[in-house]
Amino acid sequence: MSGIANLTVTIRDEAEVILWSYQDGISANGLTSMTYLTDGTQQRIIDALLAALIEARGQLRRATLNVTNVIPYVRPTTAEIDHSIPIV
Repeated sequence: MSGIANLTVTIRDEAEVILWSYQDGISANGLTSMTYLTDGTQQRIIDALLAALIEARGQLRRATLNVTNVIPYVRPTTAEIDHSIPIV
């Protein structure tokens, strides 16, 4: 994707505290607390990322379908018979 700098994905809690982030081309900051593995936060992070991925893929499919599902009308060939009257 030319022209796009590194992308950052950030997961924040309700208080806007960063729980997890990833910067394209660098590395993930990963877990900020090992308790996330046992208190359900890690699963919530995974669920949020999965939901975002599903949404992004759906948007991509919709954009692709809008462009590629166009079926042009191709008029059938005509034949001329007596006095150049076309027959369709």
